[in-house]
Amino acid sequence: MASKVMVTGAQGWLGRTLIRRLASENRRIVYVDKWKTKPALPAYLKSCRNIEYVNGDIRKPQEFAKKFENCETVFNCAAVQHPVFTADYYSVNVNGPANLLRMCDKFNVPRFIHISSSAVHGENINSEVPITEEDPLKPLTHCTISKAHGEMLLSSLSRGIKTRISIIRPGVFYGNNPSKNFIQLIKSIKSGAAAVFGRDGCLRTYADIEKVAGAILLAEKKGKRGEAYLIGDKEPLSTVRLYEIIAGAMNTRLKIIQIPKAVSRMNEKISLAAGKLNIHLRLPNFIGEVGRHHFFSSEKAIKELSYNPRKSSEEGIREMVRSVWQKS
Repeated sequence: MASKVMVTGAQGWLGRTLIRRLASENRRIVYVDKWKTKPALPAYLKSCRNIEYVNGDIRKPQEFAKKFENCETVFNCAAVQHPVFTADYYSVNVNGPANLLRMCDKFNVPRFIHISSSAVHGENINSEVPITEEDPLKPLTHCTISKAHGEMLLSSLSRGIKTRISIIRPGVFYGNNPSKNFIQLIKSIKSGAAAVFGRDGCLRTYADIEKVAGAILLAEKKGKRGEAYLIGDKEPLSTVRLYEIIAGAMNTRLKIIQIPKAVSRMNEKISLAAGKLNIHLRLPNFIGEVGRHHFFSSEKAIKELSYNPRKSSEEGIREMVRSVWQKS
């Protein structure tokens, strides 16, 4: 009999990618997300008989508790990125994973793979040295603060239980069927102008979403108890280089507008202050994030999980841009 797994956040970009990979392995899949109505079955799942939809909130897993029975692994891809209220970051990204782990323990689920974010490490301490898992967690936004708090709570709860937990910290995704954020960036660059903070912007590590899904499956087999793994491509990109790749894929002439980094820092402070009033300001939050270096090494995942990263993000990003632009 095929092994049974659960994927939360199944309708998200990563969740959909992971489920497609699991379906190709003929796994029995419990497909959990919040829906008002049952979604249309994706084309890649139409031939899959071993799949069950669950309309569920990870903050209340007791409402679908029986679905944990006989699961070999629970993959938590659920998270919130741009809520109306900041409090939702903490209820979903902190309480949700903890409640899932408690349910895994209750039903003797052997493995729990939690998807966090590389951004829990914040900015590079040294602009010439990549972040590693040994570096402290120094999140800079309410989103990443909640992610870090979620990891710390999971670490505390994992002591003394049988369920083996591993954490995946991916960089910013790129790939087919991208997020609204990437689509918006592509459309903005098509207009011919893009802003950077400082001369060339900041260095950032990106991650092929297919490689991230592969790393999650590797962590299911090889991930060590309580360990976290940074997942991304080998070579970081500067903001200017990212814009050049996107513009080149559309044959667009690009004009770079340089903005002082102080503007990014000011927006970061505004976003944090608003968040303390339970208000999420999406644009200031984004401007604050892109004004700092954030690049890292995936050597731990390469050694312990046999993760095989792309050397460069460039061709993958070009492919993504072409696919988006052809549909528009």
